[in-house]
Amino acid sequence: MNLRIAIPTDYSDNALKAARYAIDLFREDQCTFFLVHTYTPAVYRAEYLLSSPGNLGLGDIYKQRELDRLEALKKELKEISGDADHRYFCHAAFNTLADEMEEMAEKEALDLIVMGTQGATGAREILFGSHSVQVVHKASCPVLLIPEQAKVAALQNILFPTDYSQDFENLKLKVLFRTLSGAGRKLFVLHTYDPADSETRRTEGKKQLQKLLEGLSFQISEEGQQPIIEAINQFAVRTPVQLLVMVRNTHTFLENLLVTPVIDVIGFHSKIPFMVLPPAQKTLTETKRTEA
Repeated sequence: MNLRIAIPTDYSDNALKAARYAIDLFREDQCTFFLVHTYTPAVYRAEYLLSSPGNLGLGDIYKQRELDRLEALKKELKEISGDADHRYFCHAAFNTLADEMEEMAEKEALDLIVMGTQGATGAREILFGSHSVQVVHKASCPVLLIPEQAKVAALQNILFPTDYSQDFENLKLKVLFRTLSGAGRKLFVLHTYDPADSETRRTEGKKQLQKLLEGLSFQISEEGQQPIIEAINQFAVRTPVQLLVMVRNTHTFLENLLVTPVIDVIGFHSKIPFMVLPPAQKTLTETKRTEA
């Protein structure tokens, strides 16, 4: 199995930390890593809107400079990979990071994006989101965030909170299942009670998830009705967790302005690696309706 993984970088220590984590996590796998840097130099940003940065002759200069820096990083990471079956490609682009990652996810058939993230320090960051959260909201493939303060430890316990409303068969679970194949690793499915649990789509979703997990090491933990973040924190006190996995739910623009989505809150404050899965294109209810 060849995993295709993009690693955006700004050449910071935190970005290097994320790259090292990806290498170690998939050391036993065949991987193609894309080292990505995006740039929008202020010196010609206005000109770009009017015509093209190429007219100024600056586009090639900036791109080559970034490719040279990426090649240096590539050399460093190849030494970390050692004998692992890892290939590296460098990619520099004049674009926003979120848009470039969205395009690359489709063009390069990415299985995962791995990137470092810094915590928010004020309302402005929470309202508009950091680069990492913007990538999470746009990406069509899973995104693995490595928080700046994360204590990266050997992966053993993976926590997956869910309300069972997803169409699990159509989620992009390839990377999650691959991480579970490692020796001694276990998935803990965390569910908090909700009055909607009796709905058909949720009972069907639970059965669907259990079927998909057959043959893997997992345990379902049922908790009483409480906020999901509170349940996650309480679980982490009882059981050490090295990776948190959640499905990105759809939020309207107004909801994003008035209520900070759960993944944003966790993304800013989590101190463990955090993987966000894109939602299935169809809900479980829509899938059943189509099949009928």
